[in-house]
Amino acid sequence: MLKPDEPIGFIGAGRTANTLALAMHKAGYKIISIASQSYESAASLALNIPGCSPKTSSLHVVETCKIVIMTVPDDSIKSVSAKLPWQKGQGVIHCSGVLSLKPLESAEKKGAMIGSLHPYQTFPKGLDATASLPGSVFAIEGSEELKTWLGKLVKDLGCKAITISPKDRPLYHTAAVMGCGLLTTLIETTYGLWEIMGFSEKETKQAVLSLAKGTLRGMEQQESGLVATGPITRGDVNTLKKHMEALAENMPEALPLYQQLGLRMVTLTLNKGSISDKQATDMEIVLSAPSSPNSPGDTNK
Repeated sequence: MLKPDEPIGFIGAGRTANTLALAMHKAGYKIISIASQSYESAASLALNIPGCSPKTSSLHVVETCKIVIMTVPDDSIKSVSAKLPWQKGQGVIHCSGVLSLKPLESAEKKGAMIGSLHPYQTFPKGLDATASLPGSVFAIEGSEELKTWLGKLVKDLGCKAITISPKDRPLYHTAAVMGCGLLTTLIETTYGLWEIMGFSEKETKQAVLSLAKGTLRGMEQQESGLVATGPITRGDVNTLKKHMEALAENMPEALPLYQQLGLRMVTLTLNKGSISDKQATDMEIVLSAPSSPNSPGDTNK
């Protein structure tokens, strides 16, 4: 039976390990070992956790810890796990969002309990990401005893635990990427438009992030359809054309992005009853044009 004060170690000392290890330490968990190929990375993290030893070998973590949390890249989980001498009754946890427990089968065959713990949250480099953890969602999976332990851990971190079926893991992780990585790509692209107009980085960030934050605040308080604004919500085809002309002239590489997001927005707006079928069709024709935004269906200019 897993006890509350089990010795815990991490294999990997990147952003996820830095956030989880520090948050777990603050919540009273006993983190005693951090292993990383980079001793500097392991030492930097261990320095903030009294009694924690930095190592370059994963073997020390396996030999001294009852629970081992693997925060290595997804493609390395299976190979790293297969090389280690796991012990019967030991808890082995990976932090991949997209993978099932299959990469840990070698540990299970040696008698270890296996599980996964994935935070549906972003951990920006150079910032104290533990501040963004409370209220976050964690996807957990594992054998009954380990899953119970993981559920308590998530609760102790002030977060909410959910279970994702193995077949839905890729979809779940895709949602995470779209809500974070691709969102930052969209924001960065917007920065570029302001820079083209001659604004400084400070002015650009102030304008763009103020709008983005206002949008997210609105989405917290009401339906996204009530927050969304712009020509698509009004069925304004001529403004769409002007947008596409401006992108084609100033940032043509962003035009396909605008078109694809616009088409999706047309569908969502139509489903909410905010525009007519004709307005939706007219805008879809404009947004589907492969090169020219000058007129619906005209792709020869």
